Amino acid sequence: MKKRATINNRSRVANTSRRRQLLKRVHSKVISRRQQYQMTELTEEWATAIAN
Repeated sequence: MKKRATINNRSRVANTSRRRQLLKRVHSKVISRRQQYQMTELTEEWATAIAN
């Protein structure tokens, strides 16, 4: 006999997809922040190299 998709199973699927979306969003924010930090570090290095 095939198991019917109950409310619990459906909500679990919805929760996992929602969690995935949130993780993607957070991950993209972290990556962009990291890139921004690297750029500021690079510009500071250039500024000190030019000043010397």
